[in-house]
Amino acid sequence: MKLLISGEGASDLGACNNAQGQCSDGDFNRGPMAVWLARLWAAKLDYNVLDTPEAVVYVTEKVLAQKAKESSTRMQRQRGKKQAAETGLYFSNARQLGLMAQQWAEDHADTVMAILFRDADGTRSAPGQLWQCKWDSMVNGFASVAFEFGVPMLPKPKSEAWLLCAGKTARHSHAALEAISGNDDSPNSAKKQWNAFMGSPQTAAQEANWCAENPGDWVNMLTMPSFKAFFDRFHAVASAILRPGRGE
Repeated sequence: MKLLISGEGASDLGACNNAQGQCSDGDFNRGPMAVWLARLWAAKLDYNVLDTPEAVVYVTEKVLAQKAKESSTRMQRQRGKKQAAETGLYFSNARQLGLMAQQWAEDHADTVMAILFRDADGTRSAPGQLWQCKWDSMVNGFASVAFEFGVPMLPKPKSEAWLLCAGKTARHSHAALEAISGNDDSPNSAKKQWNAFMGSPQTAAQEANWCAENPGDWVNMLTMPSFKAFFDRFHAVASAILRPGRGE
């Protein structure tokens, strides 16, 4: 079993350190969300995929955009022009990542899970249904190439809200964290609250190290609808990959 992942940068899934648009192993600087992915898989596989040679490949947004540009396929959208502008990129990214995953699976005769991370970047003034539209666009993008092992990872408003939840100890719903502004310039933005919680701005490496132990379990995280959507999709796809008769 292999993972093909794409994020927005070092502070979510990670980043390449080889000046290339694709990397793995020592050329990949793992981010906090990648550490969580590895923890979820470790509970099923009893090993850390990030420490397994060539098990995880990271591709940048730029690579996906270039592949989409090179493609001659025209995507017919059944949405209004404004909504298509908001969500079309999510569809395209998922589509291209799904195509890459299919090729990688064929080349290596192995099963590949593709994880597409994007911040929802919602604000209080954003339409309430926008997160769902973006999520559906990613799901539909994978489906458009008949790729069944695609997993959207779409924090609302962004990954810092998930990190904040991971630091909570009180056992109650933390869904209100999704109403925090995703605009970093906002006085009470998710990023500013996360930095305040940690006592200072954190590097991606520091966040990744923190996520190796936090949260202790996923109970509080599952009270955030955006995390639960990812968590449920991850487990559904992982179960399909690991079902009897399918090799790891």
